[in-house]
Amino acid sequence: MKFIIKDAILNKLTINLLEKNMEIIPPTKVKIIEIEGKGRGVVATQKILKDEIIEICPIIEITKKEADFIQNQAHILNYYYLFQEDLERYCLMLGYGSIYNHSHNPNSDIDYPTEKTKKYLQFKALKDIEIGEEIVFNYEFENNEPEFLKLS
Repeated sequence: MKFIIKDAILNKLTINLLEKNMEIIPPTKVKIIEIEGKGRGVVATQKILKDEIIEICPIIEITKKEADFIQNQAHILNYYYLFQEDLERYCLMLGYGSIYNHSHNPNSDIDYPTEKTKKYLQFKALKDIEIGEEIVFNYEFENNEPEFLKLS
């Protein structure tokens, strides 16, 4: 029980630091490995509990012109690109954000603050995730189109 409280405090501290434009703390319970048949992916190195924040990824806001270029010319960057519809904000995900693989049966999801001044998003566990389990989320969001895989 002690480690759960410590992790919750660390998550809150990390968000507070991000909101003050201070140092970004890397995730501690995941690593990047080669996933057979997929390329690179992210797996748990420690048990992650349901509703726990897995990673807080900083974002870089970009212009619509830059977003159009990414979607139409720089296909590999589609894995980094994200449109935050609620905020009408185009951005690039940093951290491990672009490496999490897709699944129609996800064990994580993306969430982000609805204030434009907060420039991060977070991956949150939808269920308990065991050590060695790949962390995946559904790229399709609301409109059933793979946002990260829209290649012209």
